[in-house]
Amino acid sequence: MKAETPAKVCNPVPLEKILTSAVVLNWDALAPGSTTGIVKVEYHIGMDGAVESLKLWASAREYWSLVCDYSTHLGWSDGPRFSNGYHSHRLGRLLQSIMLNQNLFRHDCGSNTNATLEIGAPGAEQITSATLQLSEAFPPPLPRTTAATRNAAAVEVRTEQAPAV
Repeated sequence: MKAETPAKVCNPVPLEKILTSAVVLNWDALAPGSTTGIVKVEYHIGMDGAVESLKLWASAREYWSLVCDYSTHLGWSDGPRFSNGYHSHRLGRLLQSIMLNQNLFRHDCGSNTNATLEIGAPGAEQITSATLQLSEAFPPPLPRTTAATRNAAAVEVRTEQAPAV
């Protein structure tokens, strides 16, 4: 059985923007109460052009502390591993969604390279922008329709298309 390759998106979101949005929307878990801290995102692009590993670091003063790391290699990790007292279920799920849906995002890095982002404490405008960015990248699922709803919609369509006498 052949594995299906996910379809490419017409206008993929830059990976840097989606990772920045993930950090911005989870700032309280990464730097609680801090308006001066910095979060660093480091990631490695593998030979196939996909992100193979990702690390988040936080600094409230002069020391960097590992927040979490994530590897896409089977057997090495089954999701983000938090350390040094950090944990965020919401951030973990979001990072896993980003890593498992890399076809939705693009980057300008070459094969077998490292990249780093540094993100400062977000303002209200950055939070609004990050919320919009994530909702566009990961839209909520459509509500399920019942058979009665589908039948009612079909009846409406048929009555609208009937010629007037």
